[in-house]
Amino acid sequence: MQSPVDRAGVLRQEAAAFKERIAALSPEDWERPSACDGWSVADVVAHLSGQAFVLNVGRGLQGDYSPPPGAAPVTDHNEDEFAQNIFQRAFNTRAEAGDQLQQILFQRLDEAVDLFDTVEDGQWDNLCYWPPGPESVRTMLDMRISELTMHAWDVCSRFDPDYHLSDGSVRVLMDTVNRAARRAFRPDTTIPAPQVYRFVIDEPVQSVYELAIANEEVTLQVGEGNVDADVIFRCDGETYVMVMYGRIAPDDAIMAGKLDWDGDERLALGFGARFLGG
Repeated sequence: MQSPVDRAGVLRQEAAAFKERIAALSPEDWERPSACDGWSVADVVAHLSGQAFVLNVGRGLQGDYSPPPGAAPVTDHNEDEFAQNIFQRAFNTRAEAGDQLQQILFQRLDEAVDLFDTVEDGQWDNLCYWPPGPESVRTMLDMRISELTMHAWDVCSRFDPDYHLSDGSVRVLMDTVNRAARRAFRPDTTIPAPQVYRFVIDEPVQSVYELAIANEEVTLQVGEGNVDADVIFRCDGETYVMVMYGRIAPDDAIMAGKLDWDGDERLALGFGARFLGG
């Protein structure tokens, strides 16, 4: 696994690459639909510009993970409301930024890169405020990379059909899929026993993940568990994260030859219907 310092380097590289692509957009390009349903390119940029990573991490580095002024306590967290607030905040940020949106994005990215470069060895496990519950500085770094790189794909793939995620970002995203799965899937009270989907990844690093959907909870774990998988998917890391982050429909990935499977045909071909958000 990459060290936090290595991943801070990934953030720096991804931020620089995204800034270069954004700077090349024409005024018309900003209004083009992104890969995020209902969001234009400008809306995606506003989303990335309106997040409070730097504020929360900065306070966490000082040992403070209490809610900042105006933020809700974690005891009041509701996952669906959280997702809706993220959606609405993007539009609010865009309206407030006006024609300064690009400048604000670049400033936010630079602030995040500079802040994570200052983290000392003993601070990576410091807790930071996050609405669903406190997260460590190292996890906040992974979240920032995953948000940036996935939304960079949402924008850049609209202009470059051959756009791909970097190996460095895929390695980080593979470790953050569990967060996406929490929002993308829900427990199912109609199933009598857990349904287990195993993902076998061959590159950029060999890994195995198991998603179990039960009647009371959804879990995603690394490695093979004690329960036989109902479906075994095989793919590369980029396909795995693109599917699990809802950017590529599993059926489309199967048809394109990017996602092979063995096991229960009904569950394999119906996997895409399991997504409720994300």
